[in-house]
Amino acid sequence: MRDYIFLRQAERYLRKMQPNDQVRIFNALDSLIADASTLDIKSLKGRSDFRLRVGKYRILFREDRENQVYVITSIGSRGDVYK
Repeated sequence: MRDYIFLRQAERYLRKMQPNDQVRIFNALDSLIADASTLDIKSLKGRSDFRLRVGKYRILFREDRENQVYVITSIGSRGDVYK
């Protein structure tokens, strides 16, 4: 079974979000674990990260297959998260 962990930057951004947006993010992450084929996920060019789109937000993550965990590196709005 896979799980996910947040890096500090992603965790800080998540805490500042509105509660209903936080629920949407956690639902998307739970869906990522259950069945990733139904989500809007793309590989980022020039990086080892992937992008998960959740409305106006983007979740950047890496997949650690050895430990079977998704590492959430960054969460942010579409224009800011890639900087």
